[in-house]
This record gives sequence, C-alpha cells and structure tokens, in this order.
Amino acid sequence: MAKEAANSTALNSDHISKPAQVTIGWRDRPSHYGRISRALHWLTAALITLQFTVLLAWRGMGENAITLFLASIGPHGSLGFMILIVSLARLFWAWVNRKQRPPQPLGWGGRIARLVHITFYALLLWLPAFAILRQYGRGGALRFYGMELLPEAERDITWMIAPADLLHGPLSWLLCGLVIGHIAMALIHRFWLKNRVLARMVGASDRQR
Repeated sequence: MAKEAANSTALNSDHISKPAQVTIGWRDRPSHYGRISRALHWLTAALITLQFTVLLAWRGMGENAITLFLASIGPHGSLGFMILIVSLARLFWAWVNRKQRPPQPLGWGGRIARLVHITFYALLLWLPAFAILRQYGRGGALRFYGMELLPEAERDITWMIAPADLLHGPLSWLLCGLVIGHIAMALIHRFWLKNRVLARMVGASDRQR
C-alpha cells in the first residue's frame, strides 16, 4: 500500500511539474500571440533592420560594393512600401483579434507600453506613406523592386512634399530609438523581471499555467 501511494504521488508530481503543451495556432490567445501575429511582427522587424542597415552602411562607408549589394537587396523606397503594407496588415489582424489578444500590463507600465505601441504604428504608417506622397508630389517615378508603379511626371506639389521634407529624417531616428528601447525592454522582462512578456511572441509552443 505504501509503495502504491508513493507511486501515485510521484505520478501526480510529474503531472503538476510537466503541464501539457499548447500548440500555437493561427489566431491570438490571451496567453500568447498566434502564428500570423508572430510572422507579421518578425517580418516588420526584419524589414526595419534591413532599412536601417542599408542607411547606416551608406552613411558610414559611402558607395562601394557592400553598400551597392545591400541597396540591391533593400531599395529604400521598396522597403518603405513593404513596411507600409505589412503595418496595415498588422493593424487589420490586431483588430480582428482585438478581443483575444494578450492584455497589456496594468498601471503605468501598461500605459507606457500602450503609448509606445501606438507611436510605433503611427511611425510605421506615417514614414512610408508621406515618403510616397513626397515622391508623387515631386513627379518622381514610383518603383517597387524595379517595377514601375507610377511613371515620372512634371509636378511640384508643395503640400505633398513639405511634410516628409520636414519630418521624415527626425521621425526615422525616433523610430530607430524606439526599436532599440523595445529590444532592451524585452530583454529586461526576460532576464531581470523574469516574466512571460517575451514568451508571448517567441517560441513554438506555450504551456498552460
């Protein structure tokens, strides 16, 4: 009897210490983001990283074989257009999943996180949209990886050109700073605060708690 009780206790202990895994689905859940949200998140991260890599390489090294190669992979205008499309897709998917997404933390931390995310989306939409508007206002051709979407024309529409001329550069560096801060906070949550914020967007599976 004692041996059977011990075996039963061990089995129960194993069951408690090894909870069942939950496979990540396509849709979001309150405990984690789904596959589509994760794919759009990391695609945005890759596009922004490539955009700033090309920009900083050109500023640091000028025109050479490396920067020309990077520019061929990620033309500035084409990457901006892709960032705009992916950001619109993210907003649509966030709205579709709005009732089942992981909640923001309570208190000031949650308010700041919400404000940062709103600023992220605003910049990811504003920067490429107004750059495209400037290109159109100047009469320049709009191209996407060599495909001409809109031909050149003789135009000089000031109200289309002025916003991007004034704010595109400063707001681009603001976006860069927010990205660095976002990465830093994710690492702080993971290694210092030791909570599950980063796990919501990382990993092939999540565990029930």
